[in-house]
This record gives sequence, C-alpha cells and structure tokens, in this order.
Amino acid sequence: GFGPLDMTVCILGSPTPFLPVLLEGGTRCPGAMVLCLSPTWASRVPSETSPGAWSLLLSRGVSFKVGGHSALETFEPPRRANYVTGTFAPGDPEGGWVGELARDLDCPTGGSVPLAHRLQDTLVARCVLAAHANLPVPPTLAFVLRARGDLPAEPTAPGVRLVRLEDPQGQQSLVQEEVGTFLGGAAMEPYGQVGTGGAGGVGGTG
Repeated sequence: GFGPLDMTVCILGSPTPFLPVLLEGGTRCPGAMVLCLSPTWASRVPSETSPGAWSLLLSRGVSFKVGGHSALETFEPPRRANYVTGTFAPGDPEGGWVGELARDLDCPTGGSVPLAHRLQDTLVARCVLAAHANLPVPPTLAFVLRARGDLPAEPTAPGVRLVRLEDPQGQQSLVQEEVGTFLGGAAMEPYGQVGTGGAGGVGGTG
C-alpha cells in the first residue's frame, strides 16, 4: 500500500547480490527501490527524530519500475531512506563507504561491517555459536598470530581450542604438539581419518 513517495528502500554498493530484490521490489512498488552506486549520491544529516542518530538522504539513485525497467534519477529535494542495506563485506573496496553511510542510522538496516566481519570469520562465528547459543560446532583448533579484541581471552566455547602465538617462527614445536594433541584427542575420534574434507578444523588466523 506504500507508494514511491512514502517509502525508500536503499541498496548501497554493488547491485549484483540484490538484483532479484530490486527487480521484485520494482514490480510490487515501482520507484520505491533505489540503488545508490556512489557515496557522492547520498549524504548523512543529524536525525530529527532520534538524537545521536543520522538520516540518509539520497540526491541521486537508480530506481526500479515494473518489468525490470530502471532509470537514473536526481531527487530534488533529496529522498530520505526508510530502510538501508548493501554490500557490507569486510575488505571489499566498496565496503568502506557503504559501511560509513549505513552507520548509526535512524532507520532499519540490513547489516553492518562489524556484523559481516563476525559472520564471515569462522573462528568468531564458532565461538559465538558454541559459547552463547549452545549450538554444537565441529572440533576446532585455532592459532591466533596477534592479539584480537573480538575473541575472548579464554574461550569457553565447547570444542574450540584457541592457541595464541607471539612469535610463530620460534614456536614450531608448540604448534606440532598442539596439532598432535588435537588430532589424537577424543573429540576427533568420531571423524576417523582426518583429510582435506574432514569435519574438524585446524587453522591459523591473523
């Protein structure tokens, strides 16, 4: 029941992952789906309704219509985004400006750079799932090469063994000992022979 002047769903960055959403949104509510391809097309202004938050205003964007038609439009006055999502992948060249534009908004967002980091980091995800959600994870041995604030000092996640290495070049014996203990431990018995496709995990993380 919303029209393009009532709702603006903004997609920041690459359209590739969101193309089906853009096309379907253009069919159901023509003009409401707006793709923002450049940080120069949007601006952040202090929110009038949520102190400390920001509103995202779009001066340009690619809007989608019925039948997959799209058009590059200039919005005067700028359109205020009611929902924002985009390519929040850490390390992505677009992730910098996308994450910055979507930070601390006064409207719902479909993600953030910190959330993408947590979801894409296997070690962090396993610690969260095992320690906080009480979900089983594969037996895991991880070597951390530097201090990381996003990991607990002493992980309490069942099945996750975290070894911190100050100088990996001089700790080969420790690594070998830890790997041997891990592979020979009771946690790995159900998996039989460990190969490249094994369910357990042995790895290092920067």
